[in-house]
Amino acid sequence: MQRTISLLQRILDHELSGYIVIGLLLRMLLMPYFIWPYDIGAYRVGLVYFLNGYDPYFLHASIYPPLVYFLTFPLFTVAYHFGFSLDSLSVLDMVNGNSANGIVAYSQVDPWFLVLWKLPLLCFDVLTGIVIYSFVKEIAVDFKLPKRLFLVWFFNPFTLVISYVHGSYDILVAFFILLGAFLLYRGNYLSSGLCFGLGTLAKTAPIFVALPLSVILLLKGVGRSLSIAILKTNARAFLRFVAGISVCLLPFAPLLTEYSSLMYMGISREISITGGLNQWFFAADLQRSYWINQYVDTIQLVFSYFPLICIIVSLIFCRFLEFGQKRILLAVAFFTGLIYFFLPITLQPQYLLWVLPLLVVISAIKKHFLWILGLCSAAGFFFYLSIQSPRIFLYPLAMYTSLYKPEELIQYVSTYLNVPGVFSRYLRQDLCTLFGGIGFVGLLSMIILLIVNLWVTKNEERR
Repeated sequence: MQRTISLLQRILDHELSGYIVIGLLLRMLLMPYFIWPYDIGAYRVGLVYFLNGYDPYFLHASIYPPLVYFLTFPLFTVAYHFGFSLDSLSVLDMVNGNSANGIVAYSQVDPWFLVLWKLPLLCFDVLTGIVIYSFVKEIAVDFKLPKRLFLVWFFNPFTLVISYVHGSYDILVAFFILLGAFLLYRGNYLSSGLCFGLGTLAKTAPIFVALPLSVILLLKGVGRSLSIAILKTNARAFLRFVAGISVCLLPFAPLLTEYSSLMYMGISREISITGGLNQWFFAADLQRSYWINQYVDTIQLVFSYFPLICIIVSLIFCRFLEFGQKRILLAVAFFTGLIYFFLPITLQPQYLLWVLPLLVVISAIKKHFLWILGLCSAAGFFFYLSIQSPRIFLYPLAMYTSLYKPEELIQYVSTYLNVPGVFSRYLRQDLCTLFGGIGFVGLLSMIILLIVNLWVTKNEERR
């Protein structure tokens, strides 16, 4: 008993405890009221097929890797046991008119179910903040920096919108990539591989980061005269890293093979800009983005060569850069960011979440990455507000309180949707394109700065 009390006392005395409590309260206010219900429906359909002994990938009934269903099965089970409804209450058709099919919070689900549904997001969100704190503590000289960067992550408006308004599960991917980078920095190659493997089971993006990293681990130092000892060290690191990935992926190899085939077959639909959240850079203005829809086949061909592109880039890195611990971190961020420029399905702004925790940690090494972090976060946040005006987020208040009337909401949103634009037909198209463009500039600047800092760090260490 005394030990338990002592442990609780240490937790309460920690410098993050008060901020975590405030952050949790803020998240709990958002959890019951907002969601993007498309994902819930897709998870539920895939899970029904799994539980009835059918192959959801072969039947084209699932669009998510297997790990999601291990998380959602107990959530759906608990919801069913307690009678939480999954039925959606939609905004009237008038709000969804005027080609505004990209509404973020267009329907409401049972608030108790939403709290339950977002509990995994809450857990991984807090864990990501703790990893950021621990990571920065190891690489920063300023003892105040770990707490400051934890706060930058924990109270970032964009991360709050993605997880607790949109209800996206991309925080899982962000956590596993970040933890994998942390363990790679520490030299725990097997554990790092396990993280990238688990991340791949949540979404396929981490494997495109792990692939070039494995090449770097095997060939690092190739620019120098290699000794047998260095080759053995590289081989051990490579084998442990790959073994960690394999332990996670091999048991699910048949499902993952079918899933990859399904995604490749359906990628034309993902690439083509037809509205919704795939408006990231082009804001559903089909006249402006017609060339994307015209060249879907070409984009899909580039996608098929992305693993080869990663290997070529990693070989170049191995030849010209001698990777140390901090440069491994920069390399993880580089290949995570590179996904946006080659994978055509990353048109959705919530995928920015994969790279943001890495940017937070890297800013402990180079402060100018804070500007990139702020640029990408602001672009994503204001993009969501611009789709159908900030007032749409008041919809739960109209449904469950007397503070707002649904008729007023409908009128406000409909008025906003018809405001003429400067460069496009509607103002919302101008705003979405503007913030999408800012997000693109932020990502491109991140890639350039990472390359520059990789080279500068190398030269600094030589001196």
